[in-house]
Amino acid sequence: MEITGFISEREIIDIAVSLITAEGHKDVVDRESKVVQYIKNLLENENIIVETKEIETNRCNVYGSIEGDEKEVHLMFNGHTDTIPAFDMNYEPFKPFIENGILYGRGSADMKGGIAAMLGALLAIKRQGIKLRRTVMFAGVIDEEECSKGTEQMIKDQIYADYVVIGEPTSLRVCTAHKGMEWIQVRFKGQSTHGSRPHEGKSAIYMASEFCKLIYEELEPEILKKEFDLLGNGTINVGKISGGNDPNIVPDNCIVQIDRRWLPNETLESVYQEIEKKAILAAKKFGGTYEISAMRDFTASMGNAPHNIDAKNEIVLNALQISADVTGENQPPRDFPAWSDAGLISNHTNAKCIILGPGNITQAHANDEFCAIDEIMKASEIYFQLIKKICM
Repeated sequence: MEITGFISEREIIDIAVSLITAEGHKDVVDRESKVVQYIKNLLENENIIVETKEIETNRCNVYGSIEGDEKEVHLMFNGHTDTIPAFDMNYEPFKPFIENGILYGRGSADMKGGIAAMLGALLAIKRQGIKLRRTVMFAGVIDEEECSKGTEQMIKDQIYADYVVIGEPTSLRVCTAHKGMEWIQVRFKGQSTHGSRPHEGKSAIYMASEFCKLIYEELEPEILKKEFDLLGNGTINVGKISGGNDPNIVPDNCIVQIDRRWLPNETLESVYQEIEKKAILAAKKFGGTYEISAMRDFTASMGNAPHNIDAKNEIVLNALQISADVTGENQPPRDFPAWSDAGLISNHTNAKCIILGPGNITQAHANDEFCAIDEIMKASEIYFQLIKKICM
């Protein structure tokens, strides 16, 4: 690998280990601050331009840039600095260890292995002393595991790029599309009365039950008929129902919460319309009413839209060729099975985004989360070569 002429494998893996050790998630008071401080210090020590932007208390984005003759950012590597909490992991989550060429630790796959590869590529470019024509940036963003506040603020601050690489775990496959994610709440309202006289009331739970039945029997088959290249069909899942007070009271309130994964050839308006049609029927059958709303407190406030990029775009073609050269495998573009910040960036800026990183998505959030060292190194080489290809 050419990159190891400027930064050793040991250095890159030490970066990954340090990032994992710097615990940063919703259950610690200082959130991502230890991760951000480590990245800031690392870049400053390499004389790379670095700045932080406070989003919330103890929560900063961190940006590192190697400027080219053209100061506008041409290529951005975007990585989220937060992880999910440890929960019930099989080992000490923030004491990373290496065994048989595998790095274990919370965030090793999602996505501190990817961030280490990105930082390694930037350090190698800086150390090689390459004169860039176009600017390359690393953006370490907060909160992707919750509401993507970091990337949203980056967009609001108009920190844009022509091309963006999201370092989520893709097993080094170039991913060009993913579904959107919308969390929707439907609240049914009825009329309460004593449980001994149920026919004098209007049961909101019956309305919700009818609604769920219509979702399962009618709407879900309709959704499964719609398809998009690489992504297949959309999905709908009723994930939570809550309502009523006591068994002896006819419930006048019941909430149904839904996860709807939607396609680039659908619209958010049509997604809501399909669900609302079923809510109307369910409420009408039992003489009640309904309210439908987006659950924006739990998702990105700017929306978790789907992402799609033309497979013939420059960033895709270059990434495919470089990945093939580095891995020895000539693989076509594929879908990314989860959501990513590419959904925000590609829908709210003119940037063309791909998702490409080390690690397997099945290891993200897993109790035995791990990432192969070989993949971290190959990712760093791919990023290094991509910078040279499109920024020199």
